[in-house]
Amino acid sequence: MATDRFPDIARAGTAVVGTRYVGGHDRQQLVVDAEVQALDGTSPPRGLCAVSWFASADGETLLSLAQWESAVAYDAYLRDGGYAAPVAGPPSYGLYRSMAEADETRVPGCVITAAFDVDGPERQRSFTDAVIDAQPAEGGHPGAISAHFLHSADGSRVLLYTEWTSVEAHQEAAESGHHDKGHEVFSGTPGVRLTHGGRWRLCRALRLGGA
Repeated sequence: MATDRFPDIARAGTAVVGTRYVGGHDRQQLVVDAEVQALDGTSPPRGLCAVSWFASADGETLLSLAQWESAVAYDAYLRDGGYAAPVAGPPSYGLYRSMAEADETRVPGCVITAAFDVDGPERQRSFTDAVIDAQPAEGGHPGAISAHFLHSADGSRVLLYTEWTSVEAHQEAAESGHHDKGHEVFSGTPGVRLTHGGRWRLCRALRLGGA
């Protein structure tokens, strides 16, 4: 079922996150509509819970998030010959840690991502723990809703996936220095390299298999 509801990043056991250059706002919508129709009109792969599509503000890129019930289900799909965006692609991720209030009810207005190459599983864990430890104890910017740290199954990447009330709130937080301590960890940790990031608005979401 197609919806406009934000995905629950902590719900599925395995996430596949990919970005693709599409070249223009009109092209973004065409690609999303075609992929929604293709998935919604057929029986989904076993174990696929949901797929969400996000558009970059500049119109150039799409981010897709496919959520699988487990790594076992995703691996079985790949063995059966599946390997196509938006439901598959390297690498797959599992949620390592999250930062969110238990009673949070605000609806996100955008997602901010930052992707890092790291030197192995130990670096994944130590880097993520250091970023979380660097956050202010009294709470962050009022526009920040949640932060989720996903680790790739192969130990090579960390994806920071954060939900904000709006792009403007994230921009204001950056300009006022709320991110400075985190950026110090990003730039000062050996074996960690920021590769890319982005600001994204939700285009469509598809719930499958009772998700």
